[in-house]
Amino acid sequence: MSSRRPILTIFFDFLLVAVVFLLCQHIMSAPSGWFWYGSIFIWVFLGVVLQKLNFKRYRSARQAFWNILLLNTLTSIVLYFFARYLDLQLILNWKYVVLVSTLSILEMTIFLLYFTFSSRRKAYQVEEEELVSYHSEADDVRFNRTPVVVDDATIEAVFEAFRRDPVKDIQAWCLHHRPDFGTGVKFLCNTDPQVLENMTNGQNNVIIEVAKLNNIRYINKYFNKINELLPPGGVFIACCQTSLTRKQNILKKKLFPFNYFLYTFDFLWHRVLPKIKYLRTFYFNITQGKHRVFPHTEILGRLYSCGFEVCKEEVIHKLFYVAVRKTKAPYYDKQPTYGLFIRLKRIGKNGELISVFKFRTMHAYSEYLQPYIYQKNNLKEGGKFADDFRISSWGRFLRTCWLDEFPMLVNLLKGEMKLVGVRPLSPHYFSLYSPEMQALRIKVKPGLLPPFYSGDKPKTIEEVQENERQYIEAYLKNPLRTDWKYFWKIVWNIVFKRKRSE
Repeated sequence: MSSRRPILTIFFDFLLVAVVFLLCQHIMSAPSGWFWYGSIFIWVFLGVVLQKLNFKRYRSARQAFWNILLLNTLTSIVLYFFARYLDLQLILNWKYVVLVSTLSILEMTIFLLYFTFSSRRKAYQVEEEELVSYHSEADDVRFNRTPVVVDDATIEAVFEAFRRDPVKDIQAWCLHHRPDFGTGVKFLCNTDPQVLENMTNGQNNVIIEVAKLNNIRYINKYFNKINELLPPGGVFIACCQTSLTRKQNILKKKLFPFNYFLYTFDFLWHRVLPKIKYLRTFYFNITQGKHRVFPHTEILGRLYSCGFEVCKEEVIHKLFYVAVRKTKAPYYDKQPTYGLFIRLKRIGKNGELISVFKFRTMHAYSEYLQPYIYQKNNLKEGGKFADDFRISSWGRFLRTCWLDEFPMLVNLLKGEMKLVGVRPLSPHYFSLYSPEMQALRIKVKPGLLPPFYSGDKPKTIEEVQENERQYIEAYLKNPLRTDWKYFWKIVWNIVFKRKRSE
């Protein structure tokens, strides 16, 4: 969008709002003109601040519609208190609702006209760019470069430098430590992904981001570009302030009970708003992505989704440092899970991938960490991952009450699952099964109530497979009788013996 277009759009919106407001003043015979003049200013001012008519960020007409409707609703709330301040009841008049609706429709019409005739409509991007894919066919070509080997001693030397000399002045730290590492090491400082375009691919075997990742706006796009710059086997080292460290700092430094009020606001602002679809735009317009807070699980998950594997992680001077090695091209996923309701890829009947609906019980991007969790902690009794730090405290409560699986009723209605059946497994967990069980499992639909709870809980993955084998073989012989029998066993154990998901 050229520099003139936003000004013209704002001017056109001002004329539109002024005409509609003054016309409504005439129709409603308002007692005070100051209310209408003030309303025009508030409406246009908030529209500029919130970038409501910055059409470049809208990907589609649907997204523009909901964003304009949400921001106009927020503006109407502001005008409500403005009217109360002037002791006016006009804001409660049904005609004013018609006014707000009319303005929303007209502003939506402006967007449709712009979207229809703009030559740049194909260049539209969603505001939260890290939620879209960055994989292309060229990624596979770039990954075929000659691999390198970065030994553990080099990684440990970088970590030791951070331990010995905390980063206070970034530029001074880089100048001081650059001679300690060879020419194959590149230092970065909150570098924008667009700036990275000028760097040569494969020139550096180790890239170190000295500044905190919390201030990088498009973090997945940034990770993807780092992946492109490194050769296979290359190492990326970065740090961030995690949500746990931020919580501890706020609660420790502020007086009770103000510390808890401040932390609650900080949590809602930096953790909740960026994850709500129609408030995300508002959040990033205000913050520009600065000082965002990530659980360390989400940082690791994002790195894994962008083609890295963890080599070393450590908390140094209250910052979470992680070293990752490039192992593949970024993972391609058009619908990554980020909100309260998630869709997870699971193995269904005939080996087809189905999207299983659930309430989120893990931090965002946790699904990419299954191989890492298994490699690091293996499995515990019952066949689930041991010491699974991906599960949030709220998620443990949902799992205890079985509430996280309630949305799977959608899969039941779609015919992808049935009431009783083996648990739907992720591709990685499915790969842990024996070939015989894999072939047997895909003969039946997965279910909401797994045979796992029909008797004594299996303790190992081998016992889990045997438990499922007995159910599947019985089901293939007599489907109705088997499901009826298992249903009442499972209900009895859950209701009366208090068996719960962990």
